[in-house]
Amino acid sequence: MSGKRIERAERTRASLIAAGRRLFCERPVDAVAIDDIVQAADVSKGSFYNHFADRDALVREVTAEIRAEVERAVTRANDGVADPARRMARAVCTYLRYAVDEPERAGVLVRIHSGHTSTSTPLNQGLVDDVAEGLAQGRFMVATTESGVLYVLGVAQLALIRVTQEPTVTFAVSLAQQMCALLLRGLGVPGAEPEAIAAQAADEIVRRGAFRDAPVSKGAAH
Repeated sequence: MSGKRIERAERTRASLIAAGRRLFCERPVDAVAIDDIVQAADVSKGSFYNHFADRDALVREVTAEIRAEVERAVTRANDGVADPARRMARAVCTYLRYAVDEPERAGVLVRIHSGHTSTSTPLNQGLVDDVAEGLAQGRFMVATTESGVLYVLGVAQLALIRVTQEPTVTFAVSLAQQMCALLLRGLGVPGAEPEAIAAQAADEIVRRGAFRDAPVSKGAAH
């Protein structure tokens, strides 16, 4: 394939992904037809099938792209942070700040239950590692790593939904403090620590967006 054809194919794929992202944010996936997608992308229907087997394949691509983008931000936010409880709060806060900064993309995560709930899903590896480390250190007191992962994903998803409904920094900071404290208490972090950790994370990550310019150390994880 020539360089120009490769470039054209890449533009077409990018247009389809962008169109899908917009449409999946606006309405449920089942209400979005392939005809809607190609019309929004201004490409032919045949071009769609050159890149994706079906609509579900595009859904997976769009959600994976957004999740990966947020997870990179989480990595920056948690660079140099060792405590699993602090890492957990900062990760959730990163998602909520993302909803303020990128409401369209966050809206896709809200509308599409992407199925990324398994502990074997690569996008969840950082979360799995943090829950497992918290259990190993005695910081968390849940029955299993999987139950902890599902609990965190559930709390984070509900908080994300609420922030997309009111995407302001002020509201997101307040909700982040409450939900992260609730999250940490549910994981078994004792005493006044949950509130203190949540307040610090909400201020640094949601209010100030500290993760944006943070350097990432070699080998940094979730």
